[in-house]
Amino acid sequence: MTYVRPHYRRDGTYVKGHNRRTRPRTAQPRTAPRRTTRRPRPVPNGPTTYVRPYYRADGTRVRGHHRTISPRTIAVVAGTGGGGLMLLLILLALAGGPGTSSNAPAGTTPSHSASAPAAPHR
Repeated sequence: MTYVRPHYRRDGTYVKGHNRRTRPRTAQPRTAPRRTTRRPRPVPNGPTTYVRPYYRADGTRVRGHHRTISPRTIAVVAGTGGGGLMLLLILLALAGGPGTSSNAPAGTTPSHSASAPAAPHR
């Protein structure tokens, strides 16, 4: 065993003096590098969204990752986003907005513009 003198790490923590092992824990020396097998990533159960990397208020860096979207969030977004557009389209159709015919309904006369004087009837 080798003795390691007490010292301070780069992050400022103090390390007491100790004995360090000089040989591997196993009785047989390693001849080939050990292969690490990667664990399979969990498959998300529903829709996901990507969260970009960011720093927390305490300075901790959070890596970018995929996050599953809860069914409640999907319902809130679908209820406000798509429903508002549909309501707007229905109101435009009822109010005679773009896309309606230019023929006036029977029994009404078109109003004249305020900027162009009306022609006298003869």
